[in-house]
Amino acid sequence: MEGLRKQLVAQSSARFMSVGDLAVGRPYPITKMTNQETQYGRTVKCTIDDGEDGVIEVFLPRTIAVSDEQEALYNADGNQTLSLVFNGRRGRSFNITFK
Repeated sequence: MEGLRKQLVAQSSARFMSVGDLAVGRPYPITKMTNQETQYGRTVKCTIDDGEDGVIEVFLPRTIAVSDEQEALYNADGNQTLSLVFNGRRGRSFNITFK
């Protein structure tokens, strides 16, 4: 029962944000990646650590694709080594990099 409580607390503290709402130039450690079907097609949802307010979930642009195997490998214990960096906008697109 304790495991269920922890899971519910973690889910309720997550915030959804647009990549464009992230601070420019700041690296956000990616703690989890999942492929998700949306009304616009398949996209990658990243759970990132804000370091201040807790957990943020963002959907990456559809131009970024991750295979199911890559997703499983990244989410395996100890493999979360990437950070998402929002570098501003390039026209109407988000300029993001990974470190």
